[in-house]
Amino acid sequence: MKKIIVSLSILLAVYGCKTDSGNQEKKQLTSNIDTVLTNIAFGSDAKQVMDIRLPKGRSTDKTKIIILIHGGAWSGGDKGEMNVFANLIEKKWPEVAIANINYRLANGSSVIHEQISEDLNLAVNYLLDSSSVLGISKDMAMIGASAGAHLSLLYAYKFNDNHHIKAVSNIFGPSYFADWSFYNSFNLFLGGNVKEVYKKYTGKYWDSALYYGLSPYHLVNQDNYVPTITFHGNIDVIVPIYQSQYFVHKLDSLKLNNKYFEYPGQGHGFNDEYNNKCMDETISFFKENMK
Repeated sequence: MKKIIVSLSILLAVYGCKTDSGNQEKKQLTSNIDTVLTNIAFGSDAKQVMDIRLPKGRSTDKTKIIILIHGGAWSGGDKGEMNVFANLIEKKWPEVAIANINYRLANGSSVIHEQISEDLNLAVNYLLDSSSVLGISKDMAMIGASAGAHLSLLYAYKFNDNHHIKAVSNIFGPSYFADWSFYNSFNLFLGGNVKEVYKKYTGKYWDSALYYGLSPYHLVNQDNYVPTITFHGNIDVIVPIYQSQYFVHKLDSLKLNNKYFEYPGQGHGFNDEYNNKCMDETISFFKENMK
C-alpha cells in the first residue's frame, strides 16, 4: 500500500502559506493517497502533539475520525503505546481517519485534571477546525486505555458540548473514579499508595465534590450520555474489574445503549487475540453509532 508520511515541518509548509497580502491561506492535503502526519502540534507545549492517519479517498462528508488517548496513570505514558490499536483499526476499517494524541502529564501542581481536559479539548477543536484541510468529517469517536479511557469518558460526558463525539470505547478504564476503597489501597503495580496517584492527577487528596465530579459513573445520565462500549480483563490487578461492572450496571439501569465484554485470563493489557476482538467489537459499535 502506497503511503506518504509527513512531519510537522513539512505540514506547516503544505498547510499554510503567505499570500501577497500577508494572510494565511490554508490548502487541502491531497486525498488520493494514504497520508500519515506525525507530531502535529495542537498547542504550544511539547506534549500537545498528535499523529494523524488519513485514508485515501477521504472526504469531509463521509470520513469519520477516531481519537486515541493513551494511559499511564495520568502522569505517564505516550501516544506510541496506542499504535497497536491504530494499526488494527487501519487494517480493519481502512476508510476511517485516526488521531493518536499526547497530552500534558499530571504533576500534582501545574498540570492536573483541568489542564489535561483542556488538552483533549484543544485536540478535538484542532481536528474540527482543520477538517476541511485534512479532508475529514466532524463525526468523532474516542478510544481510551486505562487512564486514557477515564479521560475519554470524562470528555464525552462532561465536555462534549458540540456533540461531535458520537461513541466511546472504554478499555479497562477507572470509570468508578470516586472509589474510596481503591483510593485507600496499596498497588504495587502503580508504585505504591493509590491516593498518591489520584492526588497527582487531581491536585488534592480525597475531596468528595471534586472526585465525584471526575467520575464517569457519577456523571453519566440520560442527557449527557454518549454510546459506550467497555472492555475489562478478569485478572486485572491495576484497575479493579468491579469498576467496569458497576459502571455498566448503571448504564443498563438507565437503559442506555452500551456493550460490555469481560475477557477471561486477561489483565491490564490484552494479548493479540483479545486486542483483535476488542477492536472488532469497537469498530462494529462505532459504525452502528456514527451513522
